[in-house]
Amino acid sequence: MIKKYILAIIAIVLAVWIGFFFGKKSAEAPEPPVSNGAIVDDAPVAPSMQEAPVAPVMTPKAITTAPKTVVKTTAPAMTKDGSYIVYYTDRGFSPSTITIKPGKSIHFVNSSNKAMSVATTEPNDQVRGEFNQGKTVGKGGVYDFTFLKEGLWQYMNRNNSADKGMIVVK
Repeated sequence: MIKKYILAIIAIVLAVWIGFFFGKKSAEAPEPPVSNGAIVDDAPVAPSMQEAPVAPVMTPKAITTAPKTVVKTTAPAMTKDGSYIVYYTDRGFSPSTITIKPGKSIHFVNSSNKAMSVATTEPNDQVRGEFNQGKTVGKGGVYDFTFLKEGLWQYMNRNNSADKGMIVVK
């Protein structure tokens, strides 16, 4: 009689183990087909039984702090003689604002397909009026000016007044 109980317990343990092994295997989702290391989305899908809707799983969101904004500044380009370079491009002056010390020069280079004639935006100011470029230059043309007085020197391209810039001398 004890043999019957032992055989029944072994049969139950074996049935549970087989059910667990095969039941677990059928519950796993098949891996997606892979081609050259990339998952293939257009693999054929086998028809399935009607699936019950699945409730969304709520996952806790981590509380993080916003990343610090890093402002990358680059020094303005300079010529060999120490003049700062401002390029006139198809999009306007670059850099559009530059800060220099009195006695420093700006080398304006026309690298656009437009004509360039640098002029102050304050035409009635005699000091700033000396800043005006006398001759219009095309692509590759240059204009140099040395800033001796401190202040804001706002300028534009006389041929396209929407293109503006500013030199801060301090």
